[in-house]
Amino acid sequence: MRFERTFRGDRKVSGIRGWPSRRFPLRWLWLLWLFSALGLGLGASMLAYRLAFQEALRASSSDLSRGESTASTGILSENNTLAFPEWTGKERVNILILGIDQREGEPGPWRTDTIMVATLDPVGLSAGVLSIPRDLWVTIPGFGENRINTAHFLGDAYGYPGGGIALAQETIRYNFGIPTTYYVRVNFTAFEKAIDLLGGIDLCVPETIDDPKYPDARYGYEPFHIDAGCQHLDGRTALKYARTRATRGGDFDRMRRQQQVIQAIRERVLRLNMLPNLIARAPALWETVKDGVRTNLTLEQMIALARLSARIPEERIRMVTIGPSMTRPYTTPDGAEVLVRIPEKVREALAELFGPQVPRLEVRVAIQNGTMRPGLAARVAESLRALGVEIVEVGNADRFDYAETRILIRPEAREAGHQVAGWLDLPLTSVQEAPDLRCACDLLIRLGADFPER
Repeated sequence: MRFERTFRGDRKVSGIRGWPSRRFPLRWLWLLWLFSALGLGLGASMLAYRLAFQEALRASSSDLSRGESTASTGILSENNTLAFPEWTGKERVNILILGIDQREGEPGPWRTDTIMVATLDPVGLSAGVLSIPRDLWVTIPGFGENRINTAHFLGDAYGYPGGGIALAQETIRYNFGIPTTYYVRVNFTAFEKAIDLLGGIDLCVPETIDDPKYPDARYGYEPFHIDAGCQHLDGRTALKYARTRATRGGDFDRMRRQQQVIQAIRERVLRLNMLPNLIARAPALWETVKDGVRTNLTLEQMIALARLSARIPEERIRMVTIGPSMTRPYTTPDGAEVLVRIPEKVREALAELFGPQVPRLEVRVAIQNGTMRPGLAARVAESLRALGVEIVEVGNADRFDYAETRILIRPEAREAGHQVAGWLDLPLTSVQEAPDLRCACDLLIRLGADFPER
């Protein structure tokens, strides 16, 4: 397996102001932000933080009255006021959220059972969550075509730079044009236990579900049944409700239930009468779930984003699923039943949710296959169409032994050429002017042997 791309590691993002130099000791608070962020709780976290800080402030004041130091708390400014970090960045924030099928005693690698992208616009004050079906047939960079839920597995299994999370991020960027600087990965155990520590959740089940083949931890069956109606769910039941596919809508219904569970978590955290109990149980909460969650968000970034989220009105939050109207069934050459995107439908949804993050190029693009790899031009065309690129021609080059990929452009299309090169992870040197292009296009991509196998 060869990786010919340039992979970027986790970036340390500055733009956070107002955080004390010493780290806040109650590390568990980031988990409340996580659950609020997953459901875009928009204020749930800040309520928790404020109450927690007030509790710590009262405890610190009591310590001071006994002559004890509070220097180690790191939550007070010099004038004894609460010091909240602020998010000062202006760029849209995208967070990849992965729920992994990690079973007890298994060392991995693991497939992803849930794939979401949470987005927040700090300037326009809007937010949203995109749910992606796990059976979506996409290009996994460096590995060819496969279900999108295999990206995390393949990245860990084959030593992809940055591991499974990095390959999942790159897969989202390559197929949807969405860069995700941050990530949160949660396993089922952490999800289940955290809901139990919250005291369960309340939601209304729209239809009775009977799943005799719900999978257990040993790859057997653990039948699941839940009646329609409003009810209280513990962590185990909530997890089954979010994971089962035993309804007519299959994976699409499952994604909607996952978003419903997330919203129920948000509502649970928002209940003021829960917060003192959560604070009292903070050590147990953290110790119970910390091994099941991985993220590159720092505590400071989480609190800053939570504070920013609190300013977004509820009517400016959108939850979108790539559902039946945006996909069609497809049988792979190996006989697997999967889903493929309807590019224009997906692009419309992405543009609505992510705004200018997914720009449309006002150029006409032709793609030619100059290699012996059949179907390569068609696969690249599909990925670019999903980004809103107008493809006017797909075919073979005049020969099949081109060593290098070239993006041939008319002089006025240089900026678009650079954009396409970035999407395909090609060097800018691959973009070359060709005023005498013999096609009804502004930009011609001629694929050579150096183009990474998709």
